[in-house]
Amino acid sequence: MFWKFRVKYGTITLFLFLKTKGEGDNLMDKAKIGAKVIIIGLIFLVGGLVNANPNADSYYESVEELLLLMKVDENLAYTFAQLRPILLEQFQAMMDGDVTPEQVQIMEKYMGEMLDMMEEEMSWEKIKDDFIHVYMSVYTEEEIQELIKFYQTPVGQKTIEQTPILMEQSMEISQKYLFATLPKLQSIAEKMEAELKATDNE
Repeated sequence: MFWKFRVKYGTITLFLFLKTKGEGDNLMDKAKIGAKVIIIGLIFLVGGLVNANPNADSYYESVEELLLLMKVDENLAYTFAQLRPILLEQFQAMMDGDVTPEQVQIMEKYMGEMLDMMEEEMSWEKIKDDFIHVYMSVYTEEEIQELIKFYQTPVGQKTIEQTPILMEQSMEISQKYLFATLPKLQSIAEKMEAELKATDNE
């Protein structure tokens, strides 16, 4: 449901964070940053899962039915399709014209291989057991049945369709206020740095 907004904002946030950590002074650093953006972005996307073995019972099957009803599998596939151009665009932006077209092609080739491998390893068939067990750890079987009934209703289906939009707009609001605080945060950081330097001279 909320995969789409996580792709858009999660990878951009990570990109901005990595760009401010002092890396990126040479070609190898920038290539490493690009790899980090891809790896951490995907961890952000599907992270926090619990390892568990599948149980072929009605409870397990009900949770799987719920997740499919919520279109988690479709959203996961959609996410990877959306993630690829975003990450490649950010990677290209980090190059800043410091590399030749041939070098860009080589880097893009390997970034593509990384994304292909991660998409395969994080396919729905491979990760669904973890998702199912997360839901089983939170909801009882009776509650799962109630959720299934809800998502089968017109309101439930609308909730599935509109949740990404609501989450994206909520994130835009949060980011608007967050960016407004950046000058004040920078001022506080500068005061801290000045005070720390003063202690070095004592």
